[in-house]
Amino acid sequence: MAEKHNFVWQELQRHFDTDDLTIVVSSRWKFTAHLLPDLQSAIEEQLEPLSPEVLGFQQFEEYSPMKLSDLTTSRGPYVVPRAPLQFQDIDIGEDQPYASRNNCIWLFNIRSMPALVILSKFLTRHGPKIQVEIAHLPDDVGHAFAKDFLRTIQEQCKRSRYYRNKVVSFESDDFSGTHETMRVHDLHAVSRNDVVLSKATMDQLDTHILEFVKCREQLKRLGQSARKGILFHGYPGTGKTHVIRYLASNLPGHTTILVTAEQMLNMEEYFALARILQPCVMVFEDADLVARAREDISSQKAETRLNRMLNEMDGLGTDADILIFLTTNRLNSLEGALASRSGRVDLVLEIPLPDDDCRERLFRQYGYALNFQDEALAEAVVRSKGRSAADVKEIVRRLAQQSITRRGSLVISREDVEAVFADVEAVLNPLKRDEGTVKRHIIDHDDEEDCGSC
Repeated sequence: MAEKHNFVWQELQRHFDTDDLTIVVSSRWKFTAHLLPDLQSAIEEQLEPLSPEVLGFQQFEEYSPMKLSDLTTSRGPYVVPRAPLQFQDIDIGEDQPYASRNNCIWLFNIRSMPALVILSKFLTRHGPKIQVEIAHLPDDVGHAFAKDFLRTIQEQCKRSRYYRNKVVSFESDDFSGTHETMRVHDLHAVSRNDVVLSKATMDQLDTHILEFVKCREQLKRLGQSARKGILFHGYPGTGKTHVIRYLASNLPGHTTILVTAEQMLNMEEYFALARILQPCVMVFEDADLVARAREDISSQKAETRLNRMLNEMDGLGTDADILIFLTTNRLNSLEGALASRSGRVDLVLEIPLPDDDCRERLFRQYGYALNFQDEALAEAVVRSKGRSAADVKEIVRRLAQQSITRRGSLVISREDVEAVFADVEAVLNPLKRDEGTVKRHIIDHDDEEDCGSC
């Protein structure tokens, strides 16, 4: 059994059977830490047939990766000691999290020639990163293995076994808000029957999104762009987010990335993740929080967010299999360089207030367990004119409560409809106010120095 040593440099000398570790050569690549489960699985699958020995090591500070040159140091204050293997649970949207390694070394042999792989996690201003370095003796066998090894793990990360057909979102994991944890959610199926829109709107969704994706490869062969930006607009509650859920769940093989306005300063990280995980969908809800017209922006941070978003969208390239969905309730407030610029936003699609036919379908859908008597349903449809899908959903709940309270049944009479709408007119209408003032306050006062009047 090989002798165990206290320091990494001693283990490397033992493994390479030399006192001169300067003869060892290496290649390395950096990845976003969000891909650690895919990355680690790809490494372990390639190395498993070689029966590697796995070592842990101590990382002195978290803001720079540990390199081979650091691990070979044998003198001074920065000699790297061995340490127990460290594991961290990562959410992958399954019942059990993925047990990932933070820092470790795999020691193995390629055709009796020693080699190793170093995995090191570190922090940058754009979030956590992973560096993978492969080291070997300067021979053709080692060079060929290293080249194929790095290419393979990159390709397997792009295929992503853990995040494909799922939704990922981000949240701050400390009080400063500088570090973010990725959360993974199952993509629940939304059927076509669950989307209550006019035929004309559904045809637009089919033509410009679902059919577009099916034609992507042929379009690329013809030199056409494979990426597309879609801006969904309409009154609050019309179902813009629901439409996006429907589209995402009907785009097989895609990963959906949700980005909020608060995270826009780190958007380079999310666009980089989208490039790796393509085909994917990027969703920016309430785009007016980030992409408001320049003449309405008074905060330097808000203008920085806007510029970064425009630059990242431009940098995707025409061959990127990426759809960008943006939503807004305030179309006229958006920066023209976004909303009116093909190549960034290629389609502006209104999700309108439901017409009579759609409202009837909504009442039947939300009230599937209710029994509408006589002219009750027709009355509800007429009285709800100008209401959103979200309003109809709330009205149905009030109808159910009204019926249960008065009769203990699920029968809805015309009198129930009249009573509920009288209450709706008195209570719900005052809440229908413009949210623009609140949104402007959030954007214009997101720097402390801008908050003197708060």
